[in-house]
Order: sequence, then structure tokens, then C-alpha cells
Amino acid sequence: MSGRRVREDHGEFRDLIKNKVKSRVKDHIRSGKKVKRYGKDMIVVDIPVIDLPSFRHGDNKEGGIGNGPADVGDEVGDGPQTPEQGQPGDQQSEHTMGVGVNVADFIDVLGEELELPNLVPKLRGDITNEKVKYTGLSRVGNNCLLHKKKTLKNAMKRVISTGEFNPEDISNVFPIMQDRVYKTWNVVESPDISAAVFFLQDISYSMDSRKRDLVRELCWYLEQWIRKFYKHVDIKHIVHDVVAQEVDQEKFYNFTAGGGTKISSAFELTSDIIDCSYPAEDWNMYIFYFSDGENWPADTKRCVSLLEELQRKCNLIGVGEVKGDKRWSDFALTVEEQIDNKVLDQGVITTSSIDSHDDVLRAIQDFLQPISR
Repeated sequence: MSGRRVREDHGEFRDLIKNKVKSRVKDHIRSGKKVKRYGKDMIVVDIPVIDLPSFRHGDNKEGGIGNGPADVGDEVGDGPQTPEQGQPGDQQSEHTMGVGVNVADFIDVLGEELELPNLVPKLRGDITNEKVKYTGLSRVGNNCLLHKKKTLKNAMKRVISTGEFNPEDISNVFPIMQDRVYKTWNVVESPDISAAVFFLQDISYSMDSRKRDLVRELCWYLEQWIRKFYKHVDIKHIVHDVVAQEVDQEKFYNFTAGGGTKISSAFELTSDIIDCSYPAEDWNMYIFYFSDGENWPADTKRCVSLLEELQRKCNLIGVGEVKGDKRWSDFALTVEEQIDNKVLDQGVITTSSIDSHDDVLRAIQDFLQPISR
């Protein structure tokens, strides 16, 4: 009995830890703190240190509200004060510890707090996966596939039908060979719900490391949110100055900035990859482009034409302007104008500006606006 009670107490304590972690995850999101990444499937969240509950014995004769004389309505004094800067403190403060949180759980809380819309996959694709499902029954089979519940039920029916069933003594209720039922499997086809995500980034001279750090953070959030809704996700990374090229993830975030700018090169390469490898009727496609918005006017016009073509193939296209200089940054502005003019589809294409870390979570909401409409 005492052992069971200990297990129940520890269970309550684990629930307390989970609630604290979830509360701190929400605090992280609300405050816009950066996520500490840890491994592939885990992140680290700081939560207050929680001591295991224990009894403390001793006299408690110090008095005071809560354990001494006081009247209802008595004013409680201020709590511990933060010492002035430069002076040593003499008050206890909250201590925290890093706790690993599953990325999927974190993304669930993120979606709840930001009220992000669910992604709806296209289901008209012809690509299917074969899956084995145990949906049938058979009188013959391997012992490891024995359907225990059905077998026992058959044994009880048999004993009852002979009139030998005694609820007070069921020792004669046991399965024989004729009672045995085995599970059988069938191959069924299910739609292969897949997504291709294209992250495009300007690596021209004006895109310094601070701008690209913001791109890295935003791409991580977007990738995790999309993975939540698809069984299979292909991630493509494309960088460009005046020429675009496909690279791996490490190079995407670590390329040395330099050269001029030709944004259309990135969209042209993306369109070629889609035409060669990702039929629009079978894939759900998402494109996110990031730059500081600087481009040549003639090339921007070419970009609008490419976006007109891509919007017919994609679920969503996001254009992000990162720390743009308003004197030269007009790419996102042009895209917005073409959306207003009905040239570009506001149900597919959207824009957002990211000037600091505080804008990252708001940018996620901006990018997903077409889905929530």
C-alpha cells in the first residue's frame, strides 16, 4: 500500500514538472526568446528548479503572517528586492535549470499560442504507399498472430453450448485447437502525403551575417511547422547572388556574402527543380524567399512573371524582407503591389518584414496568413 502511494506521489510530481515545462514553453514564445537547440528532436527550455517534496522538522516560533498572530486584511510586506546594480545582493532569487523538450511538443504549443492555421495537404495525388494492415481472421496461422480475445470468446461459447459452464468454477474454460483464431494481413494502398519545401536566400554582399542569422531562425520554425502535417518532407536550399545554385543546409547558412543581386535566378532554378522532380498534382509545395529586398527593377519584373507561374503549382509562397534599407529595398513592396492589383494571388503569396529577433514569430503568422483566410 505504501509503495503504491509513493508511486502516486511521484506521478503527481512528474505531472507538476510537465506543467512547469509547458508553462515555460509558453513564456519562451510570448517573450520571443531564442530557442536553444539540442540535438535533432529536442530543444532546451529553462524552468525553475523544483525540489522534491519532503518533511522538515523543527520549531516554528518566529511568528508572522501564515504562522503567527495576524488579522484578516493585514498588509503583507514587499517580497525580496532586487539589489541595486553594482551592489552585492543578500536576497534569494529564482534558480532555473535547462530541461529537454520534444520538438513536436514545442511546435504544438507554438501553434496554440500563435493560433497558427493547420496546413491542408492536397489529396488529389496519384502517389500511394503500400501498407500492411491486420484486418482479417483465419482458422490457421502462426502462434504469434493468435487473436487471444476471439480465441477465448470461442472457448467460452463452446463450453456454454455444452451446458458445462459454471461461473463459480471456470477451470474447464480453456481454448482447444478448434477455438483458435489468427490475425491475417492485407496490403492496402494509402495516399503518400508529401511536401517539398524550398528555402531561397540572397547571399549578395548586402546580406551580412546578422541578416542571415534571422533567416536561419525563421526557417527552423517554418520547417518544423510544415513537418507537423506531412509524413514525408523534402527540404531544398537555394542561394543566389547573380547566379543561383542548390546547396546543402550547412552551406545555405554559412556561405560568405558577396557579389551582386539577381533574384529571378533563384525563382528560375526553383521552377526548374519543381518541373523535373515534383509534379504539382502529387506534391504539396512551399517556397520561402529571403533577402534584404534590393534588386534591379527589370529583374523584379521578371520575378513577378515567375511568381505568376509558381503560384499555380504551390500551396504557399512567402517573401521575407530582412533588415531592408528602405532607400533601396523595393522587391517585397512590388510583390505587395502586384497582390493588390490581383496579378499575384493573395491566397497563395504573402510578404513579411523581419528587422530583429522580435519579428520572427510575427513573421511566421504573416507567412501563413493565406491559409487562415
